[in-house]
Amino acid sequence: MSNFAYRTAPHAREAEIIGRKALEFLSKNRLDLTPRNFELIYEVLTGRDKALREAFVALPKPVSQAALSMVAQQFLPERPLFATLKSVSEEALGALDSFRKALEGGTVSVAEAHQGATEQLAALDGQIGHCIEALQAVSRLVTPEPQDAAGQEHLAVQLTFGLPGYAALEERLASIFGEGVPEDGVSLMLCRIDGLEPMNRSGLAQVGDYMKNTLARFTHRLIDKSDTAYWTGPDELSLLVGASSETYLSQLGEKIARVVTDAETIARRSIKSMPKLACHFGCARTHRPVLAAQLYGAARQSLQRAELTESLVPVFAEVSADAATLRRYEALYGRRMR
Repeated sequence: MSNFAYRTAPHAREAEIIGRKALEFLSKNRLDLTPRNFELIYEVLTGRDKALREAFVALPKPVSQAALSMVAQQFLPERPLFATLKSVSEEALGALDSFRKALEGGTVSVAEAHQGATEQLAALDGQIGHCIEALQAVSRLVTPEPQDAAGQEHLAVQLTFGLPGYAALEERLASIFGEGVPEDGVSLMLCRIDGLEPMNRSGLAQVGDYMKNTLARFTHRLIDKSDTAYWTGPDELSLLVGASSETYLSQLGEKIARVVTDAETIARRSIKSMPKLACHFGCARTHRPVLAAQLYGAARQSLQRAELTESLVPVFAEVSADAATLRRYEALYGRRMR
């Protein structure tokens, strides 16, 4: 194994140029953009280790990832802490995300058991958010940037059809309840498209964008003009509907699932390796003014039940806003219903 400790470092400007060339080589040859690959190509380009350069030049062309990894194993020092950092960060990120969801689902009882704990709860939520952001930053640094799979370029030619996020959903609910609850009630139906979120990590970002744009465009046509749609997660579509009929909402879910299936069929003609997609639905209905967090939380629980039972039809929940519940949410979120 070569000793890197005593090599003369190139000038900063020269190092920048070499670094760009290393990235260009990896991208051009569709090799993983990992720190280890970058370090190897960088050292080859500097030419400071003749044995390394000769071993690299002797590799069959085009250079494969397997061949590059063999050279890296032979010439680069092992960094077990790097792999450990990646593994631990991913585990911690998943654990914190699960904890936050559990906290969201159990905050009512926490607030009830500890009256006056508003500041502590808010601080805890903020700390969890900071931890998640930090771990996501680490994850982006240690996770290879996926190379776009060939054959998906034509799927990205359509115009983007964006949908607002959770903040817009909160504003819309406040507006609706400010005018009075519609006669037919209000329903929030969540649709989780399993298999959509991992596309960005597997070189299928353009396919993922195509699926989301197609789903957003057709959903906009399927719902009533007074109804609205939102992306409340990377793979979670939310529909705010001025109706509470199970029949109507189930039929709406069927139509959305059909749109996903049809779009998947079209995309799979070009990308055979794309993951199988599946839709699950959870719905919360109310005939009284409730907080957005309460309605969304109930819809999320229904969605989780649909996923656990692998239900092909929406799972429904009724939401009411009694005085005790409103006090608990006021303690948690620091605001009252208007």
